[in-house]
Amino acid sequence: MSLKIIYPYIQKHKYKIIAGIIIVLIVDFFQLLIPYAVKQAIDIITYNIDDYSKVYKYGIFIMAAGILMTFLRYWWRIFLLGTSRYLEKGVRSDLFRHVLLLDSAFFDRTRTGDIMTHATSDITHIRMAVGVGLVAFVDSVLLGSVTIGIMLYINFKLALLSFIPMPMIVIMAKILGKKMHDFHNDAQASFSKLTESIRESFVGIKVIKIFNFEKYIQSRVFIFCDEYFGKSLKRAYVNAVIKPLMVFFLNLSLFIIIFYGGYLVMENKFTAGDLVAFTQYLSLLAWPMIALGWMVNLIERGLASLQRINGIIETQPYVKDDKDSVGIDSVEKLDFINTSFSYDNKKNCIENINFSCKKGDFIGITGPPGSGKSSLVSLFPRFYKINEGSICINSKDIEKIKLESLRSKISFMPQESFLFSGTIKENILLGREYNEKNFNSIIEDCGLKSTISEMPQGIDTKVGERGLSLSGGQKQRVALARTLYQEKDIIILDDPVSQIDTDTANFIIKGIKKRALGKMLIIVSHRISVISEADNILVLKNGNIDACGDHHRLMEENNFYREMYKIQKFEKLDES
Repeated sequence: MSLKIIYPYIQKHKYKIIAGIIIVLIVDFFQLLIPYAVKQAIDIITYNIDDYSKVYKYGIFIMAAGILMTFLRYWWRIFLLGTSRYLEKGVRSDLFRHVLLLDSAFFDRTRTGDIMTHATSDITHIRMAVGVGLVAFVDSVLLGSVTIGIMLYINFKLALLSFIPMPMIVIMAKILGKKMHDFHNDAQASFSKLTESIRESFVGIKVIKIFNFEKYIQSRVFIFCDEYFGKSLKRAYVNAVIKPLMVFFLNLSLFIIIFYGGYLVMENKFTAGDLVAFTQYLSLLAWPMIALGWMVNLIERGLASLQRINGIIETQPYVKDDKDSVGIDSVEKLDFINTSFSYDNKKNCIENINFSCKKGDFIGITGPPGSGKSSLVSLFPRFYKINEGSICINSKDIEKIKLESLRSKISFMPQESFLFSGTIKENILLGREYNEKNFNSIIEDCGLKSTISEMPQGIDTKVGERGLSLSGGQKQRVALARTLYQEKDIIILDDPVSQIDTDTANFIIKGIKKRALGKMLIIVSHRISVISEADNILVLKNGNIDACGDHHRLMEENNFYREMYKIQKFEKLDES
């Protein structure tokens, strides 16, 4: 089990941790003195063996010790539990920072619910293990061992007899601790499924309602809910057994103390004060014993969660910089050389692609659904690692170019127009500096000017979660404006006007071409009119380039391209 995730934060706050542990030890020291003070007071009252006024002194000492312990307990919580909060924040930040570095392949195979569970409940369990678990450990080991030593000192035989049930607590903690670890792993895995199922239900709420799928989705979520409930219940059963069994064994010890200790008092071999102190020391021992079970529970959960977090932290992206990677200043030429790609390393969805383009070129990509168009353009910014061949910029393999440098030269609009919760302005800028002249120009070229002018709050209009308050075409134009806001050497647009009417689409394409002058423009589209003026058009079929050339050549040589053009031309006439 690797502790390297939490070690930096323990090292950073080590002085707070040490101070907290010292304060816990001081509190434990006073807890150990109080039974002794009670013993002395009772012996004075019972046997009149000393000045009765000392009873008041012992009473004042007990009250003062209680006040001091209250004050000190506040500070060890600040130091130890406060440090665990810093650790929680740091680990969550580290996890998020690492997840952002992972490539698209990781998100293809990992459920969002799993990541959310890691970032929430798993990190909470680690925090509890480090914070409360550390206190329980100190109490269990130090307070427990010193209490045992004092009990042995007061009466060796009585102490040994009272310890007879104690080994059962250790055995129980070991057996149940292993079960707790396994059940916690199972419960967390079920919680991930439940979280993902609920997330999907809310994201797809419109689909659910239009198809009257409420009952189906409800039953589906309830299945995951029942699964999580069942596995959590197993964990709860184990947890429910630990404390009662510990109390039972401690009560057995108390029975032995009262039975045999009472006999010793009656035989005048033991004072009444000794007996009361002995029972109080047993009560002090009860907390470490209970804390032992609690500590086992916390640590087992924490270790299980740490193992799950480690699984993500230790995951390395397939797409990453090499030690000899370099930056680039500009993009003059792009070459695909015998490039093949597969999502599962079994069947290629892109097969032996060869083409070139240079600065100032306009490349169009079309083809039937599932032909590999989106997969092809996702290779430009290295979202995935290719299986065979190479992709070169300025005759240099892009795998030898720093990712940040490569992506700083590419404006990419994916097929799905994803918007963040926020305003139109925030979604376009995404943290970039606001330039009013450039912003207004982008808005106009993307056909958003009239749309935004009709909104009461203009560019400060809230788009809602995932842009739900906007239509599909509006979302697409906002996403396009975001892509074009910053000038870059390569502009890649995946079906940028698929949800926009023909006239508006033609207006937007003209704006795109104007902005792409002197740059490399690559557009994927089913609409032939969008790419008909391209310098080179690639027609994909089953992951291969079925044909390439300009519009006139493809009209003569490629059946798919020609038929698509005719169909779309007739559809436009029907619209007119």
